[in-house]
Amino acid sequence: MRTEHVAERPSWDCAVCGAPWPCGPARLRLRSTMGPTPLAIFLWSCFEEAVGDLPHLGGAEAIKRFLTWTRGQVCARH
Repeated sequence: MRTEHVAERPSWDCAVCGAPWPCGPARLRLRSTMGPTPLAIFLWSCFEEAVGDLPHLGGAEAIKRFLTWTRGQVCARH
């Protein structure tokens, strides 16, 4: 049984809670374990892969899901 909130591909839903990944717990873990630049690079990579796996996911929705929520993290560190 998995306990870490990670993405299952190709759905990009959380393996634990089933929510669209990154789910709330995954976001908290990512924020607490990665600095702003590594976080942005990692999530950009996930974004690119997810767009390929989820062609029905619109660009704006994908950006919101994978990238926009990190802005507060970057601003909070400055």
